[in-house]
Amino acid sequence: MKKNTLIKLAVGFLALAFLINQAVSMFYKPVTTESAVFYTANNGFKITGVIVRNEILVTNDKSGVLHYLISDGERVSKNGTIANIYGSEAASITLSQIESVQHKIDDINDILSFNDIDAANLELINTRVDDNLNALVMSTVAGNFGDIPKTSEDLLFALNRRQAALGDTSSFATQLAALNSQLATLNASLTGIQGEVKASQSGYFLSKTDGYEAVLNANKLSSVTPEFLDGLKSEKTPENVVGKIVSDYEWYIAAKVSINDSHNYKEGDALKIYTSIKSSPVLPVTVKSINTSNTSTDAVIIFACSEMNSELASMRSGPMTVVSREYSGLKVSKKALRVVEGQTGVYIVKGMQAKFVPIEILYSTDSMMICKKNDADGQLRLYDQVIVKGRNLYDGKIIG
Repeated sequence: MKKNTLIKLAVGFLALAFLINQAVSMFYKPVTTESAVFYTANNGFKITGVIVRNEILVTNDKSGVLHYLISDGERVSKNGTIANIYGSEAASITLSQIESVQHKIDDINDILSFNDIDAANLELINTRVDDNLNALVMSTVAGNFGDIPKTSEDLLFALNRRQAALGDTSSFATQLAALNSQLATLNASLTGIQGEVKASQSGYFLSKTDGYEAVLNANKLSSVTPEFLDGLKSEKTPENVVGKIVSDYEWYIAAKVSINDSHNYKEGDALKIYTSIKSSPVLPVTVKSINTSNTSTDAVIIFACSEMNSELASMRSGPMTVVSREYSGLKVSKKALRVVEGQTGVYIVKGMQAKFVPIEILYSTDSMMICKKNDADGQLRLYDQVIVKGRNLYDGKIIG
C-alpha cells in the first residue's frame, strides 16, 4: 500500500515538473526580437507656414449677373475670359442648365464609345456602382444634401456604363435625342452677353479672397519680420472684387523660428517642406532670406518654392515640417545596439542561434536608429529578426 502511494507521488511530481517545463517553454522567452524594416527618418522641425505670393485682384464695375466660365483653382491664361456678364439671374441659371445637359450628352457619348463587352471590366464597373450607391446613401443619411446632385450623376453614369458593357444600348439613342432637343431649347432662350471679365495675367483663379492679397505681397519680403507676423491683419476687400489670380511663378513660405534655429540655415540652402496637402505632400524649397529684428529673439525664414497647383493656390497658412536631410535604411531599436571587440553591431536570430552582425548607423534618436542597408553576407538585412532583449549573447548561442 505504501509502495503504491510512493509510486503515485512520484508520477504526480513528474507530471507537475512536465507541466512547469511546458509553461516555462511557452511563456518564457530567452530573447525578444524585432524585425528590421525599411524606414525613412528626418531631422526636421515643425513650423506654421504663412504663404506670401503675388496675387492680382479681379474686379468688375459693370452691372449684371456673373456666370463664371472656370472653376475655383482652375488655371487661366492671360486675357482669358473668367466670366460672362448677363442681364438677369435667369440667364445664369440657363447657362448652368446648359452645362448640366451638355455633361450628360458627353457622358452618353463616352459610354457608347466603350460598349465592347469583351473589353469591359464588369467587376470594376460593379464596384463603381456599389461605391456610388453607398456615397449617395451616406450623403443622404449625413444630411450633406449639397453632395446629392453630384453623387446621383456619378451613380447614373456607372449604371449606364454597366448597361452599355452588357450590350444593351437601345435606350441611349432616345436619351441622346431628348437631351439634344433640350440643349437646343436652352440655347435658343439664352439672352446675349453684356460683358466679360478677363484675366490680366496667367495663373490660378479663385473666386474668394481673404484680405491678405496686398498685405502678404511677394514684393515686400524684407518687411516680413517676427513683429510683422505677430501683428498680421487682413484688409477689407473692395466691393467690386470678384476674385483673384494667384501667380504660378515663384512664391514664398514665411515661418517664425527662434534665432538659434535660424543659425542652422543660410540663404540658398535646398530643403524640403512636408505639408498636409494631398496634391503636394512634399515641396522642394530654397532659403530665400532670413529676416531678423533688434527687438525680438525670433527670426523669420523665407522659403522660396516654384511648384503650384489649385490646392496650394487656395492655401494661406498651415502646419508644416522643414527637413534639411533624410535618412533611409533599416530601422532597429536602440536597445539592440551592442559593441563586440570594439565593433558596433546587433545580434540577429540565424536559425536557432544568435549571430553578431556589424552595422553602420546613419541616424539615431533615443529609441531607434537607422542603419545602412547592406545585402552582403554577414550584414544586417531587411526583415532580419534583431535581438532587442537577451542576456549573455555571443555568436552561436542557442536561443531556440
